[in-house]
Amino acid sequence: MPLARRYLLVSLVFVVIGGGVVAFALGQLIESSAINRTTSVTALYVDSFVAPELQTLATSPNLTPSEIASLQHLLSDSPLATKVVSFRIWSTTGQVLYSPLAELIGRQFDMSGDRGAAAQGAVIGDVSDLSDPENIYERQHWNHLIEIYLPVREVGSSRIIAVAELYQLPDELEAEVNRDRLITWGLVAAATFLAYLALVRVVRQGSETILHQEAELRRQVQELSTLLDQNARLSDRIRHAAARSTALTELERRRIGSDLHDGPSQTLALAMLRLDAVEGHLDGQGQTGDAELREVRGAMEAALTDMRGIAAGLRTPELEGASPTEIVLRAVAEHERWAVAPAIVRVEGAPDTAPLATKIALYRILSEALSNALRHGRGAGVEVAMTLGSEDSLFVEVSDKGPGFDPARKPGEGHLGLAGMRERAELLGGRFELESAPGAGTRVRAYLPLAGLPNEDDA
Repeated sequence: MPLARRYLLVSLVFVVIGGGVVAFALGQLIESSAINRTTSVTALYVDSFVAPELQTLATSPNLTPSEIASLQHLLSDSPLATKVVSFRIWSTTGQVLYSPLAELIGRQFDMSGDRGAAAQGAVIGDVSDLSDPENIYERQHWNHLIEIYLPVREVGSSRIIAVAELYQLPDELEAEVNRDRLITWGLVAAATFLAYLALVRVVRQGSETILHQEAELRRQVQELSTLLDQNARLSDRIRHAAARSTALTELERRRIGSDLHDGPSQTLALAMLRLDAVEGHLDGQGQTGDAELREVRGAMEAALTDMRGIAAGLRTPELEGASPTEIVLRAVAEHERWAVAPAIVRVEGAPDTAPLATKIALYRILSEALSNALRHGRGAGVEVAMTLGSEDSLFVEVSDKGPGFDPARKPGEGHLGLAGMRERAELLGGRFELESAPGAGTRVRAYLPLAGLPNEDDA
């Protein structure tokens, strides 16, 4: 069920309950108001017809038989009889001074509750179920009446000399109250219905706005998801292309190195052999020619040495079948051929296999880092560590205890080793970190991916 419909159903329950509570409360107020009005009117009758007959109670504790007969006449033959069907007169101490039932006259009852309050001056009216002990006469004729307690005061004084208890028929009052209740309930129901209609309209408009915004948001989320998927595919394609490019670049470097070794290097070597033969024919023909030949020989030897060094640097050892651990040991072994002190190697939890592009990057980064440690760090305290990193990556670290440097300083022209290591790692989707400070040595870290790259056959 939509949220708006659930809200309207819950609101309907609360509106109906709230309207019912309001209608009930208004009905009680109407009933209370009607009883109070009836009580006020009855009080006027008592003051006009009954109070004058009771003034002897200001000086005498009881009524005389003639006064009792007069009160009986008031109940049957006076205008009071049209309003009152029964009444009793009480002393302020709880003794019945007059009752339609003669056997109650002179009996003593409790003066708590409404009767006691009237003895203190309060005017009280309510509907009674006639269950009190003194209501023997009334219970014989009616099942409920309007019960009114009124204080009777001495004329010309505020002193209370008796309490009048009067009973009226509730029919007229109940008819009036029921009519007013129906009108009130109708008005409350109409107001509640109109309020609920207004609430429905507001909620429906809000719901339509929310649904429209939700649909627009879903559309935007769908577009964003599509773009993210496209970006992920493009990123994956870029990483695969970078891995293939790395492998192809290494193959090309290897081919160029082989070509240099087998081509120009061999030609230079042959030229030097022929130069030896030329020198043999020219022996003793003058020192000037000898000096020139020696100069040519020196230039050719230097060129051959440089060319062999370039070829060796371009050629990469066979890495296809090597594990990451074997690659680390190879790079360290090459470093130790030139280093004064051996490097410390720690390998823990390294995988047995890795994508070819990762192995190439691992070898090149290790070779460059170890070369920097030898050239700039003087080969002091070189350590190599490799382990399985987080998020399915290979973690390798090369550190030395050399003089260190300021990483923020711009490298000199031609010094591209750090940039090359960073590019190799990040090109495959990995990460490169550098820590160094003057006098604190250097620490190089690389995180190389083990997943999401083409395998050796694909590369």
